[in-house]
Amino acid sequence: MKILLINPNTYQSPPVPPIGLEYLAGSIEGQGHSAEILDLCFAGDWRREVDSAINVLKPEIAGISVRNIDTVLYHANEFFLDSIREVVGHIKSAYGISVVIGGSGISAGPDEVLDYLGADLAVEGPAESNLIGSIEQFLVQGNTQRIFRGSYSHQSGCLRKMSSSDYQKYFKRGGIAGFETHKGCSSSCAYCLEANTRVVLKNPEEVVNEIRAVADMGYEHFHLCDSEFNEDLDYCIEFCSALKKAGLGIKWAVYMKPANFNRKLFSLMKDTGVYLITLTVDSFKKCPLYWEDTEKIIFNAKTAGIKIAVDFLAGFPYEEEDVLLECLDLFRRVQPDTVSINTYIRLYKSLKLTQLIMKDKNLQQNLLGNTDDTTFISPVFYSHVNPERLRELIRGERLFRIEGLEKGVNYSRI
Repeated sequence: MKILLINPNTYQSPPVPPIGLEYLAGSIEGQGHSAEILDLCFAGDWRREVDSAINVLKPEIAGISVRNIDTVLYHANEFFLDSIREVVGHIKSAYGISVVIGGSGISAGPDEVLDYLGADLAVEGPAESNLIGSIEQFLVQGNTQRIFRGSYSHQSGCLRKMSSSDYQKYFKRGGIAGFETHKGCSSSCAYCLEANTRVVLKNPEEVVNEIRAVADMGYEHFHLCDSEFNEDLDYCIEFCSALKKAGLGIKWAVYMKPANFNRKLFSLMKDTGVYLITLTVDSFKKCPLYWEDTEKIIFNAKTAGIKIAVDFLAGFPYEEEDVLLECLDLFRRVQPDTVSINTYIRLYKSLKLTQLIMKDKNLQQNLLGNTDDTTFISPVFYSHVNPERLRELIRGERLFRIEGLEKGVNYSRI
């Protein structure tokens, strides 16, 4: 089977290499099929590039990645599905090729995203293990299933095909290389679509070999693409020990959560080239131990000589201002390098948080965006924190910034 995998993501603040398609292409070819990646990130005329790729490869099916359906941030939000729908429509109308969609954005609502884009089938979750099987099942005459649940297993390995991505273009525009150490997330964050998803840890040596292959191509700057690195402390130590032993001389940035850490981990992270930690923190119904761990992670990172940025989400339903004040005072006391504050919470139909809000008409008064869209595919946000009041609370201190007022990510800001 010949499959054309297309990255339609043209967002460039910063540009993000299509690592998900690279893993998928490697897995497809590892199963004896043919896969080519068409990266439209820097395309001047995407129709011409799509036409050229299809005429050369003559694929039996096209796969399109939906990394995000929008930028998630309220201020100057950018919605991506309309441009992706144009790509889907062109392929189907001009060539009659079936289109499968996948990527993290699908979890916003598989049926709703599939209908919005006009694609033929969707795979929700990692697809390395069963994409081919899902496609073959779909192509069976008379089959009506349109949504497939993706899967990943240890046997999938870390196969990765990078030959179709021009990393030089990404680096020149502020993008960096990526890798992942696991799939899934065991956390139960009420606002996150990745919460409570099956965790599969990759073989540390295989991940190190993957990084080595990228480094041998001349790229030494990486960002870990896991939801958060410290899903499992023992695994993190094992991986960092293997990376340190390899001596690759890279530098990398990570996301972490207030859990699963010790001093040894931070020492190993520093030794392997970690220069920045983005700590994801939220104020939703947290116990004292959560805030103790938040303080300890910031302290340990600073002690190890690693910069630490906090991404802080606050202003949840029924949350009083005193909670926000306490959190701001905590950050003032422990002094991370920066704290990005977001009080606009992106809602999705399947979230328990959304269901909570939709049961209370008083809470619904705080909805913003495309509130008539009951699918929540178009951006809908919850916010009850007055923006002027937030500015008063942070008092113009350099420690704090309001997320979304400017484009960019922490590794490009610090």
